[in-house]
Amino acid sequence: MTDHVGYSGVIARFAGKAFVAFGFILGTYGLTEGSETIKQTALGLLVTGVLASAYGAYHWARHQ
Repeated sequence: MTDHVGYSGVIARFAGKAFVAFGFILGTYGLTEGSETIKQTALGLLVTGVLASAYGAYHWARHQ
């Protein structure tokens, strides 16, 4: 009863964590420098990271 789940969920969760971490770092830098472009990029990375993590969790839960 073992199904081959694949690595797409694992990759999505890892990428999500990396994007969230880099988004926080870039957001902190954007707040200290006051650059609106950097803040918007950091927000985009945070949203992308959360969505990727949610997809990875959904993919993992669906195959359990």
